[in-house]
Amino acid sequence: MSEKADALRRAVEAHSEHDRALELATSLGLNVEQFAAAKMLQMRIEQSPDWFGVRSPHGLMVDCIYLVAKRSGMKTSAVKMRNHTLEIFGVGTQPRPSSWQSDFTELVEEFA
Repeated sequence: MSEKADALRRAVEAHSEHDRALELATSLGLNVEQFAAAKMLQMRIEQSPDWFGVRSPHGLMVDCIYLVAKRSGMKTSAVKMRNHTLEIFGVGTQPRPSSWQSDFTELVEEFA
């Protein structure tokens, strides 16, 4: 199995039983309101007719939590987030909100 296929398999396994976004958010120190904002941002983007799946659901979740954390004044970086997701899920996911953020500026401003 290739390294990429193995990483994908681990990401699917990490999220197959339940939504683990709360686990990631609380481990970063986000409070309930911040988690709710990140989750709402994720859901609104996924439900948008303008969303073309630029990121996997797992990647989008990481992006949204990362954006809320950064905009809340938490000191984090893409590298720290990747390492943190690797510890929690067994697969490191680097946030890449820049790949879709400009298409959803209003939602990001509303929730992040």
